[in-house]
Amino acid sequence: MNLKSIGKRVQEKFLGKNEEKTLEEVVKEEVIEPIQDENTELTSSEIATQIIELLNKNPANKRKEIIQELRKSDVISSDILIESAVKAADSDEVPDKLAVELATQASDKTAVGILKNAEISETDRLTIIKTLADNKLKEEAICTELKMIYGALKGLRTQNVLAEKINSVIGIVKRTDNINNELYKVIAKNFAITYRERNGGMSLYQMEQVVPIHEMIREQMPERIEAEYEKLLKSDEENKFDLQEVKERFMEQMVKETHEKAEKEEQPESTFMKYLGEVSDEQTEILTKYIRKYNPSVKQKEIDKCLRIAKGEESESIYESKKENKKNSLAEFSQEKIEIIEECINSGLINTLSQMNEQERKKSLVAINSSLEKRIQKEKHIQMLKDAKVAPQKDIPKVKKAEFKGDIDR
Repeated sequence: MNLKSIGKRVQEKFLGKNEEKTLEEVVKEEVIEPIQDENTELTSSEIATQIIELLNKNPANKRKEIIQELRKSDVISSDILIESAVKAADSDEVPDKLAVELATQASDKTAVGILKNAEISETDRLTIIKTLADNKLKEEAICTELKMIYGALKGLRTQNVLAEKINSVIGIVKRTDNINNELYKVIAKNFAITYRERNGGMSLYQMEQVVPIHEMIREQMPERIEAEYEKLLKSDEENKFDLQEVKERFMEQMVKETHEKAEKEEQPESTFMKYLGEVSDEQTEILTKYIRKYNPSVKQKEIDKCLRIAKGEESESIYESKKENKKNSLAEFSQEKIEIIEECINSGLINTLSQMNEQERKKSLVAINSSLEKRIQKEKHIQMLKDAKVAPQKDIPKVKKAEFKGDIDR
């Protein structure tokens, strides 16, 4: 036995095993005690560096525990954690995920401070915002994100990408008046840039993936676009914005979509008409014109109903799609009856029925249908009892599979 082994055994016998330090002990030794040491005066920046170094040399599961220990300490303030996250985000040697972990596992106050001060990606910011417990702080953070998108809009953008970006922000929490205010500014500025750069060209479809057309009309989007358009003009640039033409374009798009839905579902236009807010006489004329354009045979009674809904004088229709009904019926048919159909085919029943005269076949079908309905109801009852898991065994009816023979009692 060599000296090293002997020394190890002696240490284990007399001093006990050299146990691994707990994370609480590590945090205390490497961060807390140096701060409390009267002989050293650490700056907040130096403390932040120690925290980042400690986090960076540990795996994710241990980092979470370390952050919790730091939060429990009276000597580690929220400002120090914010500074630590900022250092992590600014460092080329430390991954940004450390800043995100500090924000998502710290208090809302710390998280908001990190959002305001750390240079992190949009994706990371949204990750942090989602973890905020205070909805008011979450609302403010989302408004800030929308303001950043607004400020970054300088020229034409790929519309689908922009719509997706906006949706990723507003989808975090239920929209409020404050969020809507910033959201409408972004949409209006985007439309204004497009209108100016494309000499009046303006596609509504992509932004409809963010805010539906009837809501844009209700919130006076054409007027908002005009205000943003005027901000874009240079001092010597001619104002070519045609507000009336833009208003009509929005109204026509809304009526067109309403008609397409109505035609697809074989329903009147009023089924899909939406509340548009305060509808002026001018808008009433525009609505009427385009309802007639897309449906020349429409009756005045239906137009009047559309106008009442648009003005909020009548409630919108509650409508269930025919396609959805058909889909549900098909699913029910597949689950409950396909096995019966297979049995009918395999047993030769279909062939037997085809050989009967009309009167005999009708009589047989009535008897078969009654038998099948009873079978289906019994099977549903059995399944219900099984699902409930409370039925005594004696209460469960026994059901035999239907057997069809070549000869049918007449």
